[in-house]
Amino acid sequence: MQASTAARPPTDNLGPVGRVVACLATPLIVALCLPAWFAVVGAGAPMLLASLGLLGVMVALLVTLELTLRNPRFTPRPKGTWHVAAFYNGLITPVVAVALPSLVLVPGGRWLGQQLGTAALWPQDLSLAMHVWLVVILVDLTSYGWHRFEHTATRLKLPWRLHSVHHAPKHYDLWMGAQVHPVDVVVFALVGFTLMALLGAPVLAIEAAAFFAAVVGGMHHLAADTRAGVFNWLVPFGDHHALHHSVREDENGNFGNITTLFDQLFGSYLEPRRFDESPCGAWSLADDYPERDLRTQLLSPFGGAAWDRVARKGPKPTAFPPPVRPDRRWRQAWAVLWLVGVTAAVLRWG
Repeated sequence: MQASTAARPPTDNLGPVGRVVACLATPLIVALCLPAWFAVVGAGAPMLLASLGLLGVMVALLVTLELTLRNPRFTPRPKGTWHVAAFYNGLITPVVAVALPSLVLVPGGRWLGQQLGTAALWPQDLSLAMHVWLVVILVDLTSYGWHRFEHTATRLKLPWRLHSVHHAPKHYDLWMGAQVHPVDVVVFALVGFTLMALLGAPVLAIEAAAFFAAVVGGMHHLAADTRAGVFNWLVPFGDHHALHHSVREDENGNFGNITTLFDQLFGSYLEPRRFDESPCGAWSLADDYPERDLRTQLLSPFGGAAWDRVARKGPKPTAFPPPVRPDRRWRQAWAVLWLVGVTAAVLRWG
């Protein structure tokens, strides 16, 4: 992740008010995104268009933050890779990650659930807020499980090879967050929102939760020095997720995609720290991974010459400080407390 250990992060140069604003910027975007989405949908906009439009607004805000408060400790994007960013951000994200689930996978899951009778499993006498909250938590659980499996499976090689495309960049910025193999994107959608449709969750709740997950996902790879701090105890922001992109295999952790609840419950939560301690990358990939070669990126997970081209031949990286793992019992107690608290609040006021 390191660009320059001597460079002073821009937030250090701000006054007290500026530091508070920088700290609250991304949590405020997360807090306000769902009210904004429901307002737009309530005004008559189709759900898919509301999601795409508001995601565009979010990207503009995050680009502004990254340009004004970029942390110099992050390695900048190498030259000649913008066509890769354009492919993943301009095609894979809107088409495969947003439109395909909304137009095909979720309706298909609902149809299949009706045929199999599984759609009757979802409790229907809940408030809309409770439907959304239940979808968010269940999708967070299933995506956490798949994500952790991708990183830790030893006998099956394909899951990690697919996901390693996302971990290949040695730079860290907003645009690399969308660098996910299309097959990996589809699997995440299937184990998440398609499964919720299969179980009979309302479409409105699924679409709202999917939009919320996309917003949080945009925060993961923000290279701005926003220092979300304790807000990472609820939602994974950039300073928390950056450690997940460490080149070290023993820093497997921070797998949560929407919340950090299950990282804290299952002992995979790693404390945010200085970004220059562990460089970005993937332990299994070569140091000269072809970041400009889109074709090799897409073919490499399936083995053959493409995988031989990208696979690491030497020893795994180890020469960095060990990860900081907080007291598991304390984290579990906090996770249970906030899960019960939020659920009770939604039941009471939702």
